[in-house]
Amino acid sequence: MELAWLEDFLEIVATRNFSTAASARNISQPAFSRRIKSLETWVGASLVDRSTYPVRLTSAGNMFLPRCQEMVREMYRLRTDCRNVAGASSQLITFASLHTLAIYFFPTWVHSPDMPNAPMRTSMHTADFLECIEHLTSGRCDFVITYDHPDGPPVLEAGPFESLQIGKDRLVLVSGVDSSGQPLFTLDPAEGDEVPYLAYSWNDGYLGKLISLIRSRSRRPLNLSIVYQSSLAEGLKHMAVAGHGVAWLPQICVRKSIAQGELVQIGGQQLSLEMEIRIFRRTGSGSRDAEALWKFLAQTSERRLDGAISIAR
Repeated sequence: MELAWLEDFLEIVATRNFSTAASARNISQPAFSRRIKSLETWVGASLVDRSTYPVRLTSAGNMFLPRCQEMVREMYRLRTDCRNVAGASSQLITFASLHTLAIYFFPTWVHSPDMPNAPMRTSMHTADFLECIEHLTSGRCDFVITYDHPDGPPVLEAGPFESLQIGKDRLVLVSGVDSSGQPLFTLDPAEGDEVPYLAYSWNDGYLGKLISLIRSRSRRPLNLSIVYQSSLAEGLKHMAVAGHGVAWLPQICVRKSIAQGELVQIGGQQLSLEMEIRIFRRTGSGSRDAEALWKFLAQTSERRLDGAISIAR
């Protein structure tokens, strides 16, 4: 029996809909249904009456619910107590993040004026977008740092999660340069020619979908032909520098290469997209240090917003 199964059960109780509950838990509906079934197998009784809409709890489900709620609360309470007893000196604040943000954003941000002066002990797990989200939803990290865009795929909009904006970045289209500093590739090739394109692999998900959004807004079709795929922006950047094609990359990743004349932005602002950098957490389930960090970030964000409103007035 897994703690995640209990949390799944509480989600279906809250929503009374398998599709909505699965979305809130950031897993597919078939996977969510299998986990509820696994819980019922472990309990030895059906907990959810699937013959009605919205679904209802069975008699066993109604009996199980209050005990389930208490078990989940007690498990997180126990974890917090154990971390607090261990003492601040032994506590790690755990993060999961996209590789690009872990390399280019986190080291500067964690020592910026927007962060507490007191030293922190942190650990970082780098992964693709879906794995980062899975780490947070399963309780394997305190925070996730990832990109977000209002018109992009929703990020943890349902369920017990909250987020704060902690930075900005921009997706830009870049090309390597020739010996005279001119782009190796343009978006106006000779008739019939295709522009070699360095693309994110499907596993990356989020940036790939934002690039699809950029391309859908383009006034003319882009004659791009995929010649290489990778889930790592850093890998695409080095392929672009080596002259193998064009790529959409986070500006934070290519700023230095552009300044050094290894890459050049092409396509203009209409083929770029501003993204928010956001930090996400699961509400109320962090250690003492993680809770203190979140409180500090929320207060800093509120002061920044108040300042912006004052300037506007």
